[in-house]
Amino acid sequence: MKKLVVLAASILLCTLAQAQGADDSGASAGITIIPRIDFNPVFYDGKYEEATLGNSSLYSLFEGDISDKLSFSICNHWLSPEPKYLYQNTWRSDDVNWCDWAYLEYAPGNFIITAGKQVLAFGGFELEQNDYEIHWDMMSSLYNQFQCYQWGLKAGWMNSEETTGLFLQAVSSPYGEKPFDAMAYSLQYQGYYGPVSLLYSTNMIENWDGGYEWMFSLGNQVELGDWTLQLDFSNKVGNAINILEDGFTAFTTAKFNPSDKWEFIGRAGYEKTHEYYKNGTFGLAAHWFPLNCGKDLRIHAAACYNSFFKQTSLTLGAMYYLNIPRKR
Repeated sequence: MKKLVVLAASILLCTLAQAQGADDSGASAGITIIPRIDFNPVFYDGKYEEATLGNSSLYSLFEGDISDKLSFSICNHWLSPEPKYLYQNTWRSDDVNWCDWAYLEYAPGNFIITAGKQVLAFGGFELEQNDYEIHWDMMSSLYNQFQCYQWGLKAGWMNSEETTGLFLQAVSSPYGEKPFDAMAYSLQYQGYYGPVSLLYSTNMIENWDGGYEWMFSLGNQVELGDWTLQLDFSNKVGNAINILEDGFTAFTTAKFNPSDKWEFIGRAGYEKTHEYYKNGTFGLAAHWFPLNCGKDLRIHAAACYNSFFKQTSLTLGAMYYLNIPRKR
């Protein structure tokens, strides 16, 4: 797998180099290296338990345009607090590995076709965040337990104003151990109407028994000046063993950006299954961008409480975007 992605990247670079020799080719490419380091003390029922590395990681993002209609994106997860599992899981569909996504996207006019490893079209605006940006303890169990990076194909249509889109997707199911052992089918609606944005999806996900889990998600967002408010709802709850459980997940997020230097985030969520599981999650985070050149460097602090485990976690860390600019 690793050799295949490296070979694909080499082919893309050669293609871009050739395309750059022609005027108006539209070819460009760029690489972003994203290291993150966290210190994460954890308390259970008010008693100190352990200190972890939190979401410490090393990612790279290689993306660009091969032509004015064909683009690519590859995101690799090179290091984590337990990096051996990233490489042991190569070619697995039921767990994360060192390749988050690797796809080609063809967009002739209003139609869009995406082929390769990609994000399964489920969830609301919570899923729009990249793994290296978030604080794990503040996320829902769906985000943490459901393996959303899968191989497959997506096709859709977006109107000329880019306000309304419909997408169909067929990818591997996270219930399968290997790609295409089982399948997942999705229909997603995207709406962007001024300050209001909508992400609604419905999914049929093949499980271990050959049957299908039906899931729907409703993502709602409104932007009000310096504030961004979100509400995500789903009829499923993530489970570390069974992957999905019937019930509901509801999370609300408030983001406040008083200046280019600061971002404050508050999250509250509730999850409940038809069995015994009931959990409330409450979290606060502050992001500081000290450099005058933008948001390349982020210093962050976060605190979160999980009522089911009676767990309190604190996070202090930093993340940096090292951008190697595109060339034309």
